[in-house]
Amino acid sequence: MAAIMQSESFSTVWQRVQNYLAALGAERRCAMRLDKVADRLAAMGVRINMLRRRMHEGSADEAVDADFLLREALKGLKENIRTIRCQLGGMHVTALSARMQRAFARLHNIAEDTYASADQLQWEIAEHDRRF
Repeated sequence: MAAIMQSESFSTVWQRVQNYLAALGAERRCAMRLDKVADRLAAMGVRINMLRRRMHEGSADEAVDADFLLREALKGLKENIRTIRCQLGGMHVTALSARMQRAFARLHNIAEDTYASADQLQWEIAEHDRRF
């Protein structure tokens, strides 16, 4: 430490510390944003699976989505998820912290699961409503 203090002025060392802390804070905020997106997608997945269960449990004697609004909403959700996954795939960072790696992996897994659930519900609604 004494050697650092002798070779660099206090203001230079202080500036490096500030830069490091700013970068650490930016990384933390980025990870938190990724986690929020993952939380929203996970909530959508829960709602989608709840709709699927209700559709299978109920003896629906009519079309579930006669006006195609739900299927269009699912299509839009899938497009948004595809965009998120493409953006994640396009990011090339040399070294990520463990926290960022966890945030990216979590978002990737939740996006994949939610996309599959939305796709499955879209298909099941089409199959169900084809009878009516």
